[in-house]
Amino acid sequence: MEAATAEAEPEVEARAEAEVEARNVPVGEARNTTVETPRDVLRAEPIARAPGKASPQLRLADGRTPGPRVATPAQNPVRMDDLVARRPVDGPTDDLGEWAAQAGEAKGGLLAGVLIGEPPVGEGVAAVYRRAEKLRRRRVRRVVTAGLVSAVVVAAFGYALATAVIPTPYLRKQVATPVAGPAPVVDPVLVTLEPVLRDNGLRAVRREPSAGVGWRQYAVADARSGRPRGLIEVAAYLAPDGLCFPVLSDREACARPMGGGDVEYVRYSDDRDVDWQVQEAMARRLSDGRVVAVMATGERGTGRRADGRPPLTAAQVARVAVDVRVMAAFDLDEQCTGPDAACPVLKVPVPANR
Repeated sequence: MEAATAEAEPEVEARAEAEVEARNVPVGEARNTTVETPRDVLRAEPIARAPGKASPQLRLADGRTPGPRVATPAQNPVRMDDLVARRPVDGPTDDLGEWAAQAGEAKGGLLAGVLIGEPPVGEGVAAVYRRAEKLRRRRVRRVVTAGLVSAVVVAAFGYALATAVIPTPYLRKQVATPVAGPAPVVDPVLVTLEPVLRDNGLRAVRREPSAGVGWRQYAVADARSGRPRGLIEVAAYLAPDGLCFPVLSDREACARPMGGGDVEYVRYSDDRDVDWQVQEAMARRLSDGRVVAVMATGERGTGRRADGRPPLTAAQVARVAVDVRVMAAFDLDEQCTGPDAACPVLKVPVPANR
């Protein structure tokens, strides 16, 4: 037994030295070294441990002991140390990519998984800068958005607090004061004529010259078509001592007035002239002798009786003549026989001697 052990010691020492030499194989040689071992010779049997040796020895089935093992990149710490020492620091990116490829092969492909999904080596630096710029912009947007939201929240909170704490001041309603200007001139005669003409589908407007001392005149037209329908003339006189109302059939006689109270009147109708058909009324106020004559004349020169018919009837003319507003439209000393020579020419004139 001792003799067998003594014979095995030189052989074990030789194998140990072979393993050390195999571990120190250079990188290029170790990468290209391969060992082909048939599967039928891989059956090994343990041999006796040599005294003072730490590792057990194996013997193959054919009686041979396995030769020195070839060092793989994963089992070669010396080669990895060399790669770490040869790592390019400030060189171009191609040298760095080549070193990473060698390191990946040296570590048995462990570094290859780390590089999956990374940009190409040639654009690696630019891609890193682009990614950093995207991150910076994203942070800036977040900061700006947070600032805006904070400002809105603070403003809303401040407004709500101020509304709740500070009492609302009393606001006086400012009433717009109308600016004093010239009051529109209201014609009492026209105001009196409007409702009467409206019943006949007519309307009246001032006809220039529309007024003078002691007289007024108004043009009448159809309210829908605007066709002229004649003229209405109003004249004022004074007869404080009484008035002899004329009679058409007898110029020397006086007509018996109608009415009652403070106003008396007489109506006249004359349609004998087709081109000058007239409805006229004279009214006298007994208290002061104010006389008002109202004459409604149809459109003249038509040659047809229907077209020359007066715009008002005899009753409507008398209604206008006795109206208080018409008499009040003239001053007390105003009369058509005064200096104004444009007084209307009445079909039945007011007697001069009154």
